Amino acid sequence: MNDKNPEERLEDQVKRFLEVYKVLSPEARVTFEIEIAKKTAVMDERTKNLYNALVKAAREGLSQQEAIEQMRKVE
Repeated sequence: MNDKNPEERLEDQVKRFLEVYKVLSPEARVTFEIEIAKKTAVMDERTKNLYNALVKAAREGLSQQEAIEQMRKVE
């Protein structure tokens, strides 16, 4: 059973995303971003913007908390 609240789950997911992104080669990052763009193309605008904020935070090397703050700014 998962005892974590939604905030803790979000923190874990963002942390994992940032860790994975960090170890990808530049070529793999491009491929990864293209795949995310393809998958988010059919999503609603807010969800798409959340993913874009997360990818941008990863590109900029932001911390987990900074990435979450960027995502919170998405309307």
